[in-house]
Amino acid sequence: MKLKGYIESVNHEVKSNIQNDFNFNNVAFKDFSSFDYINFYLIYKYILNEDCEDFFLSIPEDEYRPNFFASIFHSLILIKLFQNYFYHKNNRPILQKDDLVYGKIGRENRILTIKAVGPEELRVNYKFPVGKEKQAENTTIPYKNQTKINPNLKNGRNTVKYINTYKEFLSENFGLDFPFITDFSKKTLVIADTKFFKENDSLPVNYTNKKGNNKNELPFFNYLIECCNDFNTAKSYLLDNEYTFDEIVVIGDNKYRDCFIDILQECKWKGKVNNVIIIGTNEPSSEHTFKKWLWSNQEIRIANSENYKIISKEVVKFEDLYNDLINFSSTIEKYKTEKNIDLSFVLKYLNFFYKIIVTDSNISRGIYQEYADRLLHYFSGDSFEEDLKNNFYKNDIYDPYQINECKGNIIIHFKSIATVLQERNPKWEVIVRNSRELQKFYLLVEKKSYDIIKNQLQKNRISNVVLVSDKRIDNNILYWDKCFNDDFNTENKIFVIPYLNNYDVLTRLYELKGKTIVLCYENIDEIAFDKLIKKKLTDEDSRITHCDRNSFIKTKYCLKQEQLKHNPLDSLFDLDFNLHNKSNASIEELELPKDKILYDILFSDGSNEKFESTKGIFLIENDEQIKTTIGEIYVGAKIRFYQNNNPEVFKKILKIFDSEGLLKSFDTYSESWRISLKKLLIKYNNIETLHSKIFDNSNKINLVTFKNYFDNNSSTRFPRIKVLNAIKNHCEKIGLINELIVTDYDKFVVYSKKDHSIRQQAGRLLGSDLLDYMASNETEKSDALKKLNDEIIEQLINTIVEKVIKQKIISNEE
Repeated sequence: MKLKGYIESVNHEVKSNIQNDFNFNNVAFKDFSSFDYINFYLIYKYILNEDCEDFFLSIPEDEYRPNFFASIFHSLILIKLFQNYFYHKNNRPILQKDDLVYGKIGRENRILTIKAVGPEELRVNYKFPVGKEKQAENTTIPYKNQTKINPNLKNGRNTVKYINTYKEFLSENFGLDFPFITDFSKKTLVIADTKFFKENDSLPVNYTNKKGNNKNELPFFNYLIECCNDFNTAKSYLLDNEYTFDEIVVIGDNKYRDCFIDILQECKWKGKVNNVIIIGTNEPSSEHTFKKWLWSNQEIRIANSENYKIISKEVVKFEDLYNDLINFSSTIEKYKTEKNIDLSFVLKYLNFFYKIIVTDSNISRGIYQEYADRLLHYFSGDSFEEDLKNNFYKNDIYDPYQINECKGNIIIHFKSIATVLQERNPKWEVIVRNSRELQKFYLLVEKKSYDIIKNQLQKNRISNVVLVSDKRIDNNILYWDKCFNDDFNTENKIFVIPYLNNYDVLTRLYELKGKTIVLCYENIDEIAFDKLIKKKLTDEDSRITHCDRNSFIKTKYCLKQEQLKHNPLDSLFDLDFNLHNKSNASIEELELPKDKILYDILFSDGSNEKFESTKGIFLIENDEQIKTTIGEIYVGAKIRFYQNNNPEVFKKILKIFDSEGLLKSFDTYSESWRISLKKLLIKYNNIETLHSKIFDNSNKINLVTFKNYFDNNSSTRFPRIKVLNAIKNHCEKIGLINELIVTDYDKFVVYSKKDHSIRQQAGRLLGSDLLDYMASNETEKSDALKKLNDEIIEQLINTIVEKVIKQKIISNEE
């Protein structure tokens, strides 16, 4: 069954089931979509069945539809009124002398005071007599299902208006014979955003933010629905007192995410409510049992009369890249089949090549070179060495020649792939071609590449492509989250995504109303796209076919599964890996070697600097100022950057991030491990011998790196933890037990991490944050920059220098 036909059938079924109880032609249902009707029915059926299981209504959208709160609001009011009607029909309200009721004397309905109660009749008189009515004698009316009215009701100027409006509401929705219910035995507590509570003084709904009495111009003895903005308010002013409810309805993940257990303990388990209804995106607890209705994204779109959302792929041919990847994949597979060695963990680092759209230029060559540097640094480093050796060792292969040959093969393949992409970039060619064919489209790019791609568009004289940064830059530049604002997210827009290999991003794409095109290299990252789409459809189908739906409706949805064709490069896109790691790491960490690298930069004026590859700088090219990083620029480039030549200002910046006041302690411990190392050097006379004594195969570091520790100009504050541990162990071994690194080793571990974190934050402020501020014409300050006064910021700007790079090499220093 097609999804649209399924929704139509479900909508017809639910309307047929309740059309005798509710008038769907009434104004309350005027703006109801199929989505609203079905939600109405689900709540209706659940509440009236008085199910013992709690209910979870899952709506997998970040933002609720404009009519969603109003539809749930009206649903609850109508359903609870209907439920109270049947309750009072079977349980006649108990009335006493002096109670107020609403009843008819002659032709008029009035507020009446009970003078006496009989088995079948009530003796009454006017509560607010007018004129001759003041001399009227008591009269009798039938004792039916009248309910008590607010005993403190005053004859204010709005009292009659409120009563008449409520009466009209009941008549319009339930007919003229529906009783004037004002005392509610069946009540609901709602915790939701204030948008849920529709201000309407004529309805028995109360918004509670503090304990207060009922309004004395309203006829209600109590309220049908109590609304609170959060659980603490509900607990303080309602649940801690005499109030009890049939159900508590919690709407929105942020209203139950951190307090669901409290809701169970304080509400259900203490008998304050019978049932819990949760409406949100994510189930609050996998351990608690719910009856569920799980909406799928596509169902919601169709049920709201929107078009079925299709994420299109535009397949881009690139045979040279495909052939190189086939060769690389064959090498990996050969090691696996012949030697049982799994090297697939290196394949994730190929993702960089599929998503890049920078084309042949100096800066594109710089970007490729920076990635090559990072790969080579990683392949030469301890962590890769350890991973590689472990894969060989566990298969009893210890021959260093075989291990080094394997490493060499991996590096050769990466270099070959990089070379192919540097020569031409077919995805960029498609973007250029689309700019000629399409009137206008939006292109998603990484924040760090925004200026580079903008410059690329200008060079190609393309003006109808609007760049969208994946992260916020400033208010003047369109960024990803802004695309989902109601005023921007329209069906007439076209979005082009250069690369997709992330399930969260795909899910977000379905929220875009316009056309969405993902560029895929044929039989390469096309595999990732197809796997993601299949998983999305499988997840959607699993929601639609959840077994709990059978307890609500009879209409069934028929699945039609399609198998993905086998592809020789399937192993390059392990979807399980990406899904497993997506919540714990950024996309960059999944695609790039984790270790960042240092560069020794020699400038044309003879000066030199040591920079981390991610340091933000401005590249000056053709009088254009392009924001990028030190890793991505090239020899001969003219750059602008912050130069740390004012130690006092730098200390002030460090103090911003030093919430514990530990900077002096960091300095002490940073000097101490070097002092201990120099004492060890005295014992062994030369660095090479000391290196061999301190380290073994389990913790060895590069000898050049170790030598740098003895250089007084070295910028290393703390070495790696394994180096600190090795120094401590060797000091203990030879009797240097009074060294600080021995007596207070745990603080070295803590301080090294905190010192690195503080300096990293300061570096970000002096790099990216400062450049972003300048790029915004000094109008957009980051949170960190806001902590500095204008005088210091001006001093920082004055230290920005412009220089030309003469040499750029990887530093041996860690």
